[in-house]
Amino acid sequence: MFKTISLLILTSSLTTLSAGKLKLLSVAKIWSQAPHNAFTDLEHFNGQWFCAFREGTGHAGKGDHGKIRVICSEDGVHWKSAVLLESPGLDLRDAKLSVMPDGRLLLNSCEYDVDHDHPDVRNNQSVTFTSTDGTRWEGPNRIADKGYWLWQTSWFEEKGYALGYQWGSRDRTRLYSTLDGVNYSHLLDDPRPPGDRSNEHALVFKPDGTLHMLLRRDHPEHAASSALLGTSMPPYSKWSWHPLGIKMGGPAMITLPDGRLLTAVRRYPDGTDGSWGSQWTELGFIQADTAVYTPALKLPSGGDSSYAGLVWRENMLWVSYYSSHEGKTSIYLAKVAIAKKNQQP
Repeated sequence: MFKTISLLILTSSLTTLSAGKLKLLSVAKIWSQAPHNAFTDLEHFNGQWFCAFREGTGHAGKGDHGKIRVICSEDGVHWKSAVLLESPGLDLRDAKLSVMPDGRLLLNSCEYDVDHDHPDVRNNQSVTFTSTDGTRWEGPNRIADKGYWLWQTSWFEEKGYALGYQWGSRDRTRLYSTLDGVNYSHLLDDPRPPGDRSNEHALVFKPDGTLHMLLRRDHPEHAASSALLGTSMPPYSKWSWHPLGIKMGGPAMITLPDGRLLTAVRRYPDGTDGSWGSQWTELGFIQADTAVYTPALKLPSGGDSSYAGLVWRENMLWVSYYSSHEGKTSIYLAKVAIAKKNQQP
């Protein structure tokens, strides 16, 4: 069992927050056993917390065949390993968790295989694992079209949706749907025009089925790397796109009970090349009708950091993320109070 360590900020009662403001209640390191621990997601399932992330020797590199660690906790304080998933000879990356309509836990990942003589070529295979208890897992199930990286699955009513992307000279995106987390059907090619290096995404649905997508871009021209907010209505065959005006990575996004869109992202200072030393993990709001991003809270973070999981539970936001600001790249769990739009918490 692994007990939380490191910085812990506790408040016996919430201080007064002005409308819409965020307050960090606590943050703790919950895992640091591998040389490099990164790329998280978080889910509350069957009465327990589950956090999934990659363990490797570094961020990425030749011969660094990462594995997916899933840890669990009954109280969010004391954590233990639930399972270690691997694809021998391949780098298993970017675990994303979701609860399927049939009550099973789904884990999206990707078998990452780079041709190091031709780094612009990536022979990726997206995979999923499924579990009824978070400890025993079935998979890997190799899904969708080879070469498309399905970063996560987001559910609306009885159907899951995922954006797959190809990177570099093969730059393309493809929207998929699924009913079971194993069989993914092709819905639409290039919901946004190809050519701007779009990749990682986050999806949220409104009750009427309106779909918002936060999309990372890594264009060779820094000024063209602004993240995009996309909006579509069922059957999601037509999209409108608007730049947010900031560069971001590792997007995660949820809808708060009052309807606001909250995101967690890796932020890069304006005018920098995105080097590790200048990055941080940030929570912010997105105004969907105007595509305006407003920073709200910088989490204790720096260097190699971000890739958060977001869960609203017990009237607060729970955030998993990783960071190297204390030296070793480790997994953290933060709790955040959020004031409602028009009243005090």
